Amino acid sequence: MNEMKFKFEQFSNYLLTIEQSSKKIFIKSQDTKICWRSWGEGKALIFLHGGYGSWAHWIKQAIPFSKKYNVLIPDMPGFGESDDLPLPHTPEKIASNIADTLQELISKDIPPIICGFSFGGLIAGHLSYSLIERGINPEKLVLVGPGGLGAKRGEMKNMIPRHSKMTEQEVYQAHKTNLEILMMHDKRKVDEWSVHIQKQNTDAHRIKSRPISSTDTLARVLKKQNIPLYVLWGEKDASVGIYLEDRMAILRNINNKVRFHVEFNLGHWIMYENEIIFNKILGDIIQD
Repeated sequence: MNEMKFKFEQFSNYLLTIEQSSKKIFIKSQDTKICWRSWGEGKALIFLHGGYGSWAHWIKQAIPFSKKYNVLIPDMPGFGESDDLPLPHTPEKIASNIADTLQELISKDIPPIICGFSFGGLIAGHLSYSLIERGINPEKLVLVGPGGLGAKRGEMKNMIPRHSKMTEQEVYQAHKTNLEILMMHDKRKVDEWSVHIQKQNTDAHRIKSRPISSTDTLARVLKKQNIPLYVLWGEKDASVGIYLEDRMAILRNINNKVRFHVEFNLGHWIMYENEIIFNKILGDIIQD
């Protein structure tokens, strides 16, 4: 970390240690082709990454949860190794294309569990509804710091844009700083692997997620379904700021049985910042 340089070979080897036990599959949907990674066997546990993200947002969950479940993580269309999605980019279209491909990976008779982070939480709500329309009823929907509720965004420092005239050290520092601003509360948890993940993810994204996350599209689609709903936040989630109660009120109005968990002193990317705590929380929710 002191050198402030990217160690691409080491990072590729790090990713490989997680990926090598997975099955990597490219499946065509109505509009695109989606890259899925699958670990383990059993009930399907589907993780959806956030905006400017990839499957690697869940790098600390893939193997631990594969010991009991079939962990399925896509690069959503327009992200990572998945193909582009034709315009317009709507949450309905993104979720529908994911559902097209997911049907080839899961049994219709065993209800899956869906867990989405940030922008992926928004898409998770739409995916759940898309599956219900196809006769597949998810067992639980777990949302981690989701967007799309129509609530105000927390005030935070401006993110640092990257440009071609920056040195490698400047690009590295920009990604590190942006992770400290938005993604993690404890700056000590912003390690070199999280910086590499951030760079790889932002280099590969082709869908602008923030304009979608700023709408109330998740709130609207949740009104259309009756599903056990769990919502988690880090107490220090910068994207939420002082507006946590507003989000809770919106969700309670939609589903009066919704269950909340707010974890003390953690930020937005809670499952990377403290995977031990997060994995225990999610494990308890699955068993609930």
